Amino acid sequence: MKILVAGGFGVGKTTAVGAVSEIRPLRTEERLSEAGRPVDDLEGVESKTTTTVAMDFGRITLREDLVLYLFGTPGQDRFWFLWDELAQGALGAVVLADTRRLEDCFAAVDYFERRRIPFTVAV
Repeated sequence: MKILVAGGFGVGKTTAVGAVSEIRPLRTEERLSEAGRPVDDLEGVESKTTTTVAMDFGRITLREDLVLYLFGTPGQDRFWFLWDELAQGALGAVVLADTRRLEDCFAAVDYFERRRIPFTVAV
């Protein structure tokens, strides 16, 4: 079963997928660049040095016949075009919310509501 892990920029999607995955997660992290400084809001996550440019992937086996495949979405607006591809076939999603930047999760909540994809919010 495919589950998306979504939320705003710097909320901890990559960390969450890596923390719960039973396999070494696939990550597509790249260093933040000077070119992105005008559009990447680092307020509250000033120590962030990398960003996901495609997706994160992990796996959790609940039992032999029940496996969760976790797909972490990129958090920056310029990568939203990937969400439609990642969402295909998803059973549901977990939207991560950072209470310091709560409004950053609203776009993900709206995305799943518009597409009628079931989701839960994790704070």
